[in-house]
Amino acid sequence: MSKYQFRWISVFCMAFLAILLIPACQSETQLPAEERLSFTTDSGLEIAGTIYRPTDREPPWPGVLLLHMIYGQRQDWDAFGKTLAQNGLAALAIDLRGHGETGGEMEWELTRLDLDQVWEAFGELPEIDPNRSAVIGASMGANMAVLLGADQPGVRALVLLSPGVNYYQVLTPKPLAEYGERPVLIIASQEDAYAASSAEELLKYARGEAQLEMFTEIGHGTQMLANQPNLTTLILEWLQPVLQ
Repeated sequence: MSKYQFRWISVFCMAFLAILLIPACQSETQLPAEERLSFTTDSGLEIAGTIYRPTDREPPWPGVLLLHMIYGQRQDWDAFGKTLAQNGLAALAIDLRGHGETGGEMEWELTRLDLDQVWEAFGELPEIDPNRSAVIGASMGANMAVLLGADQPGVRALVLLSPGVNYYQVLTPKPLAEYGERPVLIIASQEDAYAASSAEELLKYARGEAQLEMFTEIGHGTQMLANQPNLTTLILEWLQPVLQ
């Protein structure tokens, strides 16, 4: 075999290996920007979710779990989840037990157990950095976020939209105290009287960095994100340094 034949064979082999390896490398980093996921709990309940992933940077990414209002669904977070992803945060919105595409009855003690398992499964995704992840909840979802933060020491931060001291017998003062010194951002609107008074009351139970943002005439829970466009920016500017 001449040296020229050997050279061409070598070039061909290198090109063939490159064709084989490139898809493998891409599959590790080029995940869908938006994807439906599901998580099966120990009780056999399938929790439906949608994950929003950054596309302009390499994983692992900080993660944010999004919990909707009572009678809501994960799609309520669609615009917000996409904005988080555009700013480098992977967001997972789920349908709580008894809502959306998730079956089961609306039982909050069982929901608390569901969330513990979803949180752990979320952190085990290879593209998520479990040490830099947070929970954002709205209304009843905010109360469940507080319980999850108390249960899971890996929750780095909480953002609570229109939380209640007591929604449907889900009390938050003691769990927020148990959450300890980790940071929390609480947001409410003054005309939403119960949520506003609850927000002020809960601030007393925070043990670490706590910030209360009170608006006027912007509604309740996830409605506030649409009614006050600057609110998403405020949340991002608070959250990103916390998850560095």
